[in-house]
Amino acid sequence: MISATSVKTRLLRRSVIAFHRNVVSATQFPTVEEDAHEEDEFSESKELILSVLQTHATKRDARAYINKYSDNLDSAEKRKRKEFAKKVLRSVSEASRGFDLYGSALIELKDMIRVAVIKIRGVSDLTPNILGNIGKTILRLQRLGLSPVIVVDPVEENGPGWMQSAEGFASSAQIKQMTGVAARIAAAIEKPVVCDKLPSPAVLNLMSQSSHKHPGKAAILPSMFTHVAPYLQSSIKWSLPHLMFIEMTNQVVPIITPLVYNEHSSRYAIASADDIVYEIVNKISGIASPEVITLDKVIYIDPLGGIPSEERHSGAHILVNLAQEYDDILRELDSVMYPPNRQSVVLSVLSNKGGAEQYNRTHISNLNSFRKLLAVAPASTSGLITTPVVAASQSTRNPLIYNLLTDRPVISSSLPVDGKRASIQHTTLLRHGMPVMMIYCSQGMYLPEYPRTGVKNSFSDTQVSNGLSALCNGVANVDMVKLVELIENSFGRDLDVQHYLNRVNGNIAGLVIAGNYEGGAIITWEKVPANPLDHVAYLDKFAVLRRNQGSAGVADIVFKAMSDKLFPKELLWRSRTENPVNRWYFDRSKGSLRLPDKRWTMFYRGYDTREEDRLQDYIDVCSSIEPSFKN
Repeated sequence: MISATSVKTRLLRRSVIAFHRNVVSATQFPTVEEDAHEEDEFSESKELILSVLQTHATKRDARAYINKYSDNLDSAEKRKRKEFAKKVLRSVSEASRGFDLYGSALIELKDMIRVAVIKIRGVSDLTPNILGNIGKTILRLQRLGLSPVIVVDPVEENGPGWMQSAEGFASSAQIKQMTGVAARIAAAIEKPVVCDKLPSPAVLNLMSQSSHKHPGKAAILPSMFTHVAPYLQSSIKWSLPHLMFIEMTNQVVPIITPLVYNEHSSRYAIASADDIVYEIVNKISGIASPEVITLDKVIYIDPLGGIPSEERHSGAHILVNLAQEYDDILRELDSVMYPPNRQSVVLSVLSNKGGAEQYNRTHISNLNSFRKLLAVAPASTSGLITTPVVAASQSTRNPLIYNLLTDRPVISSSLPVDGKRASIQHTTLLRHGMPVMMIYCSQGMYLPEYPRTGVKNSFSDTQVSNGLSALCNGVANVDMVKLVELIENSFGRDLDVQHYLNRVNGNIAGLVIAGNYEGGAIITWEKVPANPLDHVAYLDKFAVLRRNQGSAGVADIVFKAMSDKLFPKELLWRSRTENPVNRWYFDRSKGSLRLPDKRWTMFYRGYDTREEDRLQDYIDVCSSIEPSFKN
C-alpha cells in the first residue's frame, strides 16, 4: 500500500517550492524569452480547451471538465476559475469561435494528481515527426490537468520473444536498447520538433539538469520494481513509488522501462510492459486517500490501434462496455479473418513480425489487459487504445484530448454504422462498465405490481431471452420502485404509475436495464389502428439517470442494446418537438416526421421499415399513444 502521508508530503513540498519561486520572482526580473515561453504555453492550453469545447461539446461537458479539475483551489483561484467557467460555458452555448480568452488571468489546475498511465509500443518504427507530435499531445494532456506516466513496451523492437535470454535476465545490449527507446520518447517530450538526430541518454540527462530554474519536462526513471526468481507477474513489487511521484509533483513526465531488479541475483530481468502497467494501476487504485491521487486514464498507443469490429468494416469498436461485451468481442477476435481494407494501416507493422496471426493475438492481449486493469481501477477510470498516427494528431479531434475534455469517444457508438457521421475509427474507448439485462418477448409481457422492491433479476448479465414461456404473457422480474425512480429522475416528472401499467401491461415487447437501474428502456407492441392484426415495436420509455447523462456512455449502451440486439428490424418512437434531445435522436434515426398536431416529432429506424408505402401506420401509432405523466 502506498502511503498517502508520503504523497501529501510531496504535495506540501511542491507548495513550498512554488512559494520559494514566487519570492524569488519578486526580486528577479524574468527574461523576455521566459515570459514569452510561459505565455505561449498558457495561451495554447486555453485555446485548446475552447476549440474542443466550442466545436464538439455541450455545456454539460464543459461544466463537468471544469468541476473535475478545479475543486482543490484556494478561494482566490476558485474565483478566477469560476469566471473562466462562466466564459467557457457562455462560449459553448453561443458556439462563438471568435471568443477571446486571452484576457483571463493564469489559472493553475488543482493539486490532486490525476494519473494517466500511457504505454507506447513500437517506438522504433515511428518517424521523428510522429513521435514529436505524440510528445506534444502528452504535454497537452499535462497542461489540461493530467499527470502522464509513460511505460515503454519493448516487445515490438525486435519481435516477440526477444526478452527471453538463456538465463532469464536482461543483457547489457537489451538494457541499452530499451534505454535508447526511452530516450527517444523523452526527447520528443523535451523538444517535440521534427529532427533528424535525437540526443543520446547521456545528452538527454544533461538537458534535464542544465538549468535549476527550468527542470526537464521528462525524466527516464531507474528501475522501481523488484521481483524474485523466476520472473512471474505475481512476484513483481513496486518498491520505489516515490521516484515517480516526485517527478509528477514537479510537473515532469516520468518514463518507465519494464526492468525489474532481482533481489537474489542482483541482476535485471525484462518484465512484460502490461505487468508493469498493472502494478502501477493496482497500487494507485489502492491508495486510501483518493483526494490526493487518483487514476484517471489508461492509454495504449499501439501500431494496430483499437479493437477491430466486423460490424464497423474492420474499423475499431468505438466504445466497449467490458461487463457486457467482453465475451462477444473475444469470440469475434478468435474467428475474425485478416481485414483487407485495413492493410494500408497495419501492413508495415505486421510484416516480418507475426503477420495476421500476431495481429489477432495482439488485440486479444490488449482486450484481456484492459479487462484486468479496469477491474481493479476506480469506476470512473477509462481506457483508450489508439494508433501512434492518431495520438500524434494536433487537431481538436485527437481522441486523447477530446476524451479528457468530454469523457466521451469522438463519435457515439450508438450512431448507425452506415450513417454519414459513423466514419471508420482506429480508437477504442473501454470502460469496466455495467451489466445489461435484455429481455425480448414476441407475445407481450407484464410489469409487476407497484410498489415491488428488492427483486433480483433472474437473467444473466448479457442474456437475450427470446420467446421464453416464463416471460411471454408472464411477469418480468424487475424492481418496480427502482424502475419508476429511474423514469421520474430522467424525465424530471412524476409518472402516473397505475395509468401507465394499465396501458402497457400485456403489450411489453422488450426491456433493457443497464447496471443498477442507471439506464433503461421499455418497448411495447403497439397495434396499427388500420390493421389490428399488425403491430409495431414502439420505444415507450427511454431513461438515463441525470447524473449519467452526457457521460459514462449509458445512453449509448442502452440504445445500442435495444436497437441493434433486440429490435434491429423496426423501431418507432416519438418525442416532444421542443425536446433538446431530438438532435441526438435525429442522428440515430433512419427518418423522422413532425406529427400533424405539431407537438410531437416521430422517429424510426431499422432495416425493414415501412416509410415507402405505409408511413401512415407510424403516424397513426404515434398519434394514438396516451401520455403517462401527471400534469
